[in-house]
Amino acid sequence: MIENKKAPIKRWLTALSIFALLFGLVPLTVHSADKKVNVYFNDERIAFDAAKPVVKNGRTLVPFRKLFETLGFTVKWEEATRKAIGTKAGLTIELTINSTTAKVNGKSVKLDVPAQILSKSTMVPLRFVSENSGYVVSYNDEGGVLDIWVDEDAGQGERPPANANKVEPYVVKGRVVDSKGNPVAGAEVFADDQLLYDSNLVTYTDANGYYRIELTDFATTWNMGGSYDFEVEGDTFTVHLTPEVNQPFAGNTGAIRNMIADTDSVTGELFYYLWVDEYDKIYLENNIQLTLKPLNGGETITRFGYNFPGGFGLNDLPVGSYEVSGQYVEAGEEPIPLYVRLRHTKEYKESTIFKFEPLVPGIYRAELEFWLDNLNPGPEPVRPF
Repeated sequence: MIENKKAPIKRWLTALSIFALLFGLVPLTVHSADKKVNVYFNDERIAFDAAKPVVKNGRTLVPFRKLFETLGFTVKWEEATRKAIGTKAGLTIELTINSTTAKVNGKSVKLDVPAQILSKSTMVPLRFVSENSGYVVSYNDEGGVLDIWVDEDAGQGERPPANANKVEPYVVKGRVVDSKGNPVAGAEVFADDQLLYDSNLVTYTDANGYYRIELTDFATTWNMGGSYDFEVEGDTFTVHLTPEVNQPFAGNTGAIRNMIADTDSVTGELFYYLWVDEYDKIYLENNIQLTLKPLNGGETITRFGYNFPGGFGLNDLPVGSYEVSGQYVEAGEEPIPLYVRLRHTKEYKESTIFKFEPLVPGIYRAELEFWLDNLNPGPEPVRPF
């Protein structure tokens, strides 16, 4: 009988390999540094010099200076801090070698693959830099060649994100639209790691409302969320994003999570009170008919108030500024004009202007007082108490 003396060695090596995989001594991610990568900016191929783009841990890294200058940045390298910096009008991006935290306009943003030195060249993550510069990234990965396009505008629809409706492992992606189905650009989207505390991955939607987050390869599940800041007449309001499928998903399967930024749901609460100078009858607040003219040129609103939690008035008005007037309307009688003022101010007028102010985050309020003056009629009455 021939004895196989190599078998125990092979079994020992197999056991060692399993041990290494279990305890992280051997990385599970395959490096694809030899993949051919073509990068196009506005349909023109970028000619890289000695250093070429590489794919590492599933992320495309490109030479720092070439990418930033192509995107219109002025570049700077800080040797002492080993930091690559790109600046242009209103935007600064900072990447520190081997750090998984970058900065965009001073705000810290997490990276799953850091900037790094490869073959003496400073390499930075292509998608992160491009998307945080306001560009749209799409790609095609076939036949061992990876073609990547960086475009100024995805609104033309010529190249929507590749595989936009195909689920990819360790990737969550989708689109954010408003309540009318229009794309929302610049919305903040986060993937919330359900295993590790304070380890969210954050990105922003592109010009056509699309986003993509490349997840870590930990065995964990993720929930999606986000917010969108929008302006009305110079004031900033925030609405939380609502996923169309609001369920956690496993990172190794990936997911598509489209979301809605329902700006129409951000409304204000208008409370108002009635004072009278004649007490020989009962006057009720629910007989006050308001006329509200939006200062942004929207449709005039004429409405009676009602009771709702917190007081009497209207609680479904779009946020913004209004010119308001009112009249007392009682069945069978002529309407009586009312005078109005912002609550706790001095002067009553035939109309006044108000806007909704934040009471607490997400709740906006305005308060008015109406005065019915039968004893002292006049265009500019003075309240006697």
